[in-house]
Order: sequence, then C-alpha cells, then structure tokens
Amino acid sequence: MSELSEQRATSLHGWTAPRQRSARRRVSLEVISGVVKFLDACVIPAAGLAAWQLYNSRVYGEVQGPQYDRYTMTAILGAVIFVLIMRLARGYDPQSLPRLGWQLSRVASSWAASLALLETIAYLSKAGTSYSRGWAIGWALIAVTGLALIRMGLFALIRHWSRQGRLARVVVIVGTGEAGQQVVAKLRAASPERIAIGGIFDDRVTRGPERLEGYQVAGTTDHLIALVRQQAIDEIIIALPLSATQRIGELVAKLRSLPVDLRLSIDPVAGEFPMRAIGDTGGVPVIEIVDRPLKHWSGVAKSIEDKLLALALLVLCGPLMALIALAIRLDSEGPALFVQERFGLNNRPLRLLKFRTMRAAEADPSGALRTVRDDPRVTRVGWFLRAFSLDELPQLFNVLRGDMSLVGPRPHAVAMKAGDRLYHDAVDEYFRRHQVRPGMTGWAQINGSRGEIDTLEKARQRVALDLHYIENWSLWLDLRILLRTLPVLLSRRDAY
Repeated sequence: MSELSEQRATSLHGWTAPRQRSARRRVSLEVISGVVKFLDACVIPAAGLAAWQLYNSRVYGEVQGPQYDRYTMTAILGAVIFVLIMRLARGYDPQSLPRLGWQLSRVASSWAASLALLETIAYLSKAGTSYSRGWAIGWALIAVTGLALIRMGLFALIRHWSRQGRLARVVVIVGTGEAGQQVVAKLRAASPERIAIGGIFDDRVTRGPERLEGYQVAGTTDHLIALVRQQAIDEIIIALPLSATQRIGELVAKLRSLPVDLRLSIDPVAGEFPMRAIGDTGGVPVIEIVDRPLKHWSGVAKSIEDKLLALALLVLCGPLMALIALAIRLDSEGPALFVQERFGLNNRPLRLLKFRTMRAAEADPSGALRTVRDDPRVTRVGWFLRAFSLDELPQLFNVLRGDMSLVGPRPHAVAMKAGDRLYHDAVDEYFRRHQVRPGMTGWAQINGSRGEIDTLEKARQRVALDLHYIENWSLWLDLRILLRTLPVLLSRRDAY
C-alpha cells in the first residue's frame, strides 16, 4: 500500500459521521400533496354552504328560506369531480406543488371544467331550474377563491421550508469511479431545495479519489451504515458499472436492510440510447431496488393509528395497570417496572418498559439468558402476568413516545440468542425487520411464532413472518392482527 493510501486508511479508521444538516423535522412533498387534496375536498362544500348563507341573508334579510340539504350533494359532487380532474391534470404531483403560477392556472381550468360538467348533468337531468343562480355564482366564486388561497399559502410554506432545508431529499452515493462522478455531477446541478448530497462512499476508498466533484469521499460502506444509523438518509444510489454484477450484488445484500430507498444508477446506459427510466432522482435515472417501508402517507397513517389506539388503551387499562403495579410491589422486593435495552427502528436501541416478572436481583437486563418453562427466577405474580402477556402493557408508553408501534416485529434484546448464537448473527436478513418500529404484537405472534426461540429453525421462521408483515403492511392488516391478538393471548400457548 502506498504512503498516501496508508494515511487515508488511518484517517478513515477514526471516521465519525458528519453533523446533521438540520435538527428540524423533515417535510415530505408526498404528504403535503395528500393534505392539499384533502383541503380541496373540504373547501368546495364549505364554499357552497357559505354561498347559501350569504345569498339567503341578502334575499330574506336573515339566514332562512330554502334548506341547504338539496344543495349538499351538488357541492360534494363538485368537490369529487374537481379533485379527480386535478389528479388527471397532475395538479397534485409533488414536483408541481411549488409552481404557484402553474397551480393557479390548473385550479382555474379544473374548476371551470368541473362546473361545466355539473351544468351538463343538471341540463340532462332537467334539474337546473331547481337551483338558485345566485347561489351557484356565489359558490363558484367563493370556491375558486378558497382553492387559490390554499395554493398561495402552500407556496409561502414551501418557500419557507425550502430555505430551512426541510424539503431536500438526502441522497448518498456509493461508488467513486466514472459512474459515480457522473451521478454526483448531476445531483450537484439539481436544485439544493430538492436534493442534498449526504455523502460519497466506496469500499475501495484507498484506491480512489479523495474528492469527487468537490465533495470529500467520506469512507466505506461500513461508515455509510453507521451514518444511516445516526442521521436521516432518504436514498442510497449505487453508482457502479452495470457489468460489475458481483460487487453490485454484494452491496445490495449489505445495504438492503437499511430503512432507506436503495437505487442502482443506470445513468451511463440511459445516456447511450432512448429508454423508459424506471425511476428518477435529481435527473439521474435509477433502477428501484428497495423502497423503505412505511414512508410518506403510510408512515403518517400508522403513526396516527398508534397514537390514538395507544391513548385509548391506556385510558381503558389504566386502573388494571395500577393494580398490577401494586401486586408486584407486595409480592416481591424491587420496582414495579423493568427496563431493558432492545433493538428499535434502524437498529437504534430503545429502552423497553415492562412490568417486572422476575426477582429484581435475578433479572437479566441484557436478555442473554432466555426465559424457560418453570423458570425459577419468575415470581408468583410474574407467572400470571406472563401467562396473559399483561407484563407488556407499559409498552403503551413506548408507543406514545414514538419508540414502538402497536403492531410490528417484536423488539428483541440486543444479546438475545437463537440456540447458542446471537440472533442477528444466526439469521440472514435479520436486520431487515428493523426497517420499521417494533410492535407490541405482530404477524409472527398470531401465527404461532411466540415464546422461547431455542432453535435456529424457529428463529428463521419468526424473521420470515416479520418480513412478510413489513412487505405487505396495510391498516387493514394491522386491524386483523390486533383483533386476532386477544384470542392468542387467552390461549396462553407458549407463554411462560
């Protein structure tokens, strides 16, 4: 190894992740798009009601006269038609939201088309004469004003968030060769409000350039994994020649467990002949290899589900939890709660709360010692709590705190073993289960994979069930799991 390579290898050995760009919460344009769609659907019926009130107050001197009921369906139908036309016009596409002039013109044309379609329906059904022309004109004007105000407010917010760097998609590049240089150059040319380069990495770092397009090469893929554990990274682009199939396969296997979007750049190939790109990041055509689960609206929906249900369950179970805490203190010395460090989202440790079921002096915070049937460390109250999984109830506080979900892969202790080997060393793709927050119950638990893991086969089966849940998540699946959890708990199968 050359002297320069030795110096670079030494400097990388003490590598630390770069400081986070911003401590503020990031904002997703995809989520904003859904919010705008919802606001449009609400504003149009609200405008109809406001027009009815104004019209009747002018005609009758007060809000009376014809009831608004017969106008309700028309206003709702108008909202549905407008949202559908805006979707067809790509008015809700995330990339179009920051373009105020374009948005205002699409709103005006889509609303005009919606009114024309409503007028056609009224004419064909011979219902036009039953509606007040004054109300219809007022509704049209108030609605288009409200829709325009939404866009102007959105434009101001997007500009504000852009200046704060909250809308930028943080992208990391793997590869310092010619392909990597092309990708970095294109991303650098993209708008900094849309794309932020979070780092450049390469396992052959000692043989490659120190800088690429003005950016310091940060380290190897091991350093990249450490960065993802610490900071919010949206996407990793593998920028290697497509002929390097073995290296690409090794990188995909190594990086696919991270909770980020994993992409393979096809930029050199796409530039040679016309082709339909599978995906696009800052003008770089990419093959979409892995999508991180529960992103954009899926993540928002699951978070709302967790918070609302956890709060309701805490209110419902609060008196029972107080009685359990009292029983534990009366039964044996020590605190009512037991805190254990376990794997959380993105392999970050979380402090999991449980009711203490073992004698305080014999409890194992590391989780290396498995609980076995007739375990002498378990107290009398502990046996009862473990039989019905009541010791897990304090994890509702973990859910409210955002460390856990109600449904997801169960959090494992860091030192937990499968047979005589550490769980994460024994099972391939184990860390993929940490792409989502761990849950109080999960797909594995309701499908017979519950209790002690004493063989490698059981460990693999549980991980396979967890990955099935992650790949097929939906709110309906969560509801099914929650409904099936109670019968499983009452059966007391493999609970000890």
